Amino acid sequence: MFSEWGKVKHGVPKGSILGLLLFLLYINNFPKIIKVNSKPLLFADDTSLIITRPNPIDFKRDNTIAFVQLNEWFNANSLFLNY
Repeated sequence: MFSEWGKVKHGVPKGSILGLLLFLLYINNFPKIIKVNSKPLLFADDTSLIITRPNPIDFKRDNTIAFVQLNEWFNANSLFLNY
């Protein structure tokens, strides 16, 4: 975020040489937070979550649990989840 004078208060300026590396270090523990039958896929700053369950009821339950866990992680790390 920029202050009214254009100085960075927190975060990494867009286009920074270290931006991607710092982002990857920041989300390093992200795949470990999901406790249901799912697989998070990370590519640069894009993330997908794959949940495979043959039973629709189990799928819905696992999907709900995964998004609750994701929201908790995002909130704890001052990030926003874009649905």
